[in-house]
Amino acid sequence: MLKKSTILTYPFLVLLSIGRKSFENMGRFVQTSGRLVAKFLQPSEISLAMAHQICQSIFSNKKKLFLIIDDTLIKKIFATSMRGTGMFYDTKLRITINAFRLITSMITDGRYTIPIGCAYLFAKELLDLCPERFPSKDDFAKSFIRTALKLFPDKKIIVVADGLYATVNLLGWCIKNNISTEMRMHSNRVVTYKGVKRKLRELATLPGIKLTGRQTARTISVEWHGLSFEITIVKRVNKHDEESIVFQVATYKVEPREHVKTYKMRWPTEMFYRTGKQSLGLGDCYSKDLDIQHNHVSAILLAYALAQLEMKNLRLKTPEDAIDACKEKFTHGHFHQYVDQFGSASWFDA
Repeated sequence: MLKKSTILTYPFLVLLSIGRKSFENMGRFVQTSGRLVAKFLQPSEISLAMAHQICQSIFSNKKKLFLIIDDTLIKKIFATSMRGTGMFYDTKLRITINAFRLITSMITDGRYTIPIGCAYLFAKELLDLCPERFPSKDDFAKSFIRTALKLFPDKKIIVVADGLYATVNLLGWCIKNNISTEMRMHSNRVVTYKGVKRKLRELATLPGIKLTGRQTARTISVEWHGLSFEITIVKRVNKHDEESIVFQVATYKVEPREHVKTYKMRWPTEMFYRTGKQSLGLGDCYSKDLDIQHNHVSAILLAYALAQLEMKNLRLKTPEDAIDACKEKFTHGHFHQYVDQFGSASWFDA
């Protein structure tokens, strides 16, 4: 069995090193070769197993947790030979780029957030060639949910995701397995309300349903493809004081304000992607091998979990503060002693 300090070596190189998190650059940080750094990189399942231990330790006293499922693009614009990359539309750049499409899952209580899984969603041109070889986004989501339930069998888990995951397949599976789920739903979906089929955006204009005055949310019961759901109509106001109406679908009943509050739990995943890309080198692996890319991403997830642990222990406000605190405690030239100190920490055995 691997020593904990061996598993932590690569994640702490990620946390402590300056600049890009390539094998070569992290090697220079500890005065060794990039080839040796690559040997420190552990298989994905080992890094994630340790992240799971951290997750169970941090949330051991919580009764309710949220499983966030989301995806992001890892840009590889000039690296078309990397296995698993494809052409995806970037909503921020508003162009199609070459990238990995990464799907992640993380557990949060609203204060701390621990990643527990990751996988790749492949481009349409690849899926069209042999779709039976690749799991779908629904398959990955179900796997992430099973992992969360296995980690916390005695706690209430609410799954939170955006409209990409609001499919009949996944929502039906969640209902069948009594899994509480909150997702965004597209306004053009046709649902049955009081025996009449209407698009959601049409429902939102009906008397008795339309939000009026200071109302910001209303929840109604509907059917969609023979399944019963709660639809919450939400009024949003952006920074320019412009109003818009969005829709959430849930497999459980609570007050409208609770549905709105639950969906806002997706915010920590945006923080993870920001920190992962800007500070932890989420896109800084340059190997053409998809397995090595996956192992690198899993190590980044573990590094973020370590930062969250430090954030909790030192009562810091942000993961960036925790990363800075790790660097401040590090004495250059004593890297392995530093890692050994964390490897022997008692929380691993919680």
